[in-house]
Amino acid sequence: MTLFEARNGSFAKSMYCSITLIIKFTLNIIFMKRTRNYSWVICFMLLFSLGSCIKEEALNMEADIVGVHADEDVFLLNPVISNTQVTLYLQPNIDDLTKLNMTFDLTPGASIELLKDSLKMPAGTQNIDKALVEQLLKNGVYYKVTSEDRQFTKNYLIKIVKTDGGFVPTEYGFEDTAIDKDNKYTIFYNKIDGQDFYNWASGNPSFSLTLSLGGGAKEPESYPTKTTSDAHSGTKAALLETKLTGAFGAMFKKPIAAGNLFIGAFDTGPVLTDPLSATQFGLPFNQIPLALEGYYKYSPGANVTDENMKPVNTKDSCDIYAVFYNRKQLMDSEPDPKKKVSYLTGHNILKDPSIVAIARLENGGATAADGFVKFTLPFKYTAKVDDADVANLDYSIAIVMSSSKYGDNFIGAVGSKLTVDDLKIVTKK
Repeated sequence: MTLFEARNGSFAKSMYCSITLIIKFTLNIIFMKRTRNYSWVICFMLLFSLGSCIKEEALNMEADIVGVHADEDVFLLNPVISNTQVTLYLQPNIDDLTKLNMTFDLTPGASIELLKDSLKMPAGTQNIDKALVEQLLKNGVYYKVTSEDRQFTKNYLIKIVKTDGGFVPTEYGFEDTAIDKDNKYTIFYNKIDGQDFYNWASGNPSFSLTLSLGGGAKEPESYPTKTTSDAHSGTKAALLETKLTGAFGAMFKKPIAAGNLFIGAFDTGPVLTDPLSATQFGLPFNQIPLALEGYYKYSPGANVTDENMKPVNTKDSCDIYAVFYNRKQLMDSEPDPKKKVSYLTGHNILKDPSIVAIARLENGGATAADGFVKFTLPFKYTAKVDDADVANLDYSIAIVMSSSKYGDNFIGAVGSKLTVDDLKIVTKK
């Protein structure tokens, strides 16, 4: 069988102002696996761009996976694609993958290949396809994507996850974390039955752009979303902090980045053009939620500013909420198969018709003293839910936390800090 194929998007050469190419060039440098110091190149191009416009775009520098498809209907939802990983969730009770044929959608002109060194062949095994499927289900396999201009490469960990017993847990202590190999930010995940599930996402991948252009140190403490030893229990808690994005962010009227953490995925592609689409909220959940509980402490920064860094006469506040939505209804509402998505975004996370219940912290202002405060947020239902459909994973849940409630509109106070620990989704028995 052919286990994978590559498919490139259409690519038309057209007129591009040089500043557009510079931005694209810069972003590709930041998000590619190969990193170099291109400051002098960028400065030269900026000077050159003042009086010129590029008439013909060079070969594409992007090396990204943008989609994954299978010949058979075996996947439960859209692939969860991060900067260096693709997670594919199988529909429940899918056991036979011997005929699996995956097609990768790549950025225009890019190519993809299996990194054979990452495939561990068991002793005595001759069937490569069988070994590949088994490893995809266990620890994942790496694929290398090479850009059209052959100058940039990126390695993706491809992993297939079974969903028979559900894969979004009900309790979170934030003890399980990893550090991104290239950009050194904190990644939160959950261990379920011995497997690592990367259910949590944040805006950390895009903040690496700020650090790269601003000369900041790429280390976990430099990012908006990280851990702290100031925990309610255990050794770690999640710490979210609102930070400046530097001159580059200010140029695009995105001067701050609120620390955020949510169930879902983060797409670095539209961070400058449509940042609300970068957050992909929600994953399938096979229980009916009644309340969201946990412990938090919040210290707002001194001065709230807007997208132009002008003062706003208000106090900053944090945000903690959970959304339960009918994923099948969401997907069925889009007639164009190419536009169907299984997740909510910053555009519709609190207002999409597929939402059946929301639990939200009403007052996210500063907490008293220095101790943790317990919260219990009941889910307020606006539509009936079918137990059988929930058990069949037709519904999804998103938990969202932010150090600045209006950070998605770039309104907040630098230095605002939200610490969260011991989250729990209380469910119907």
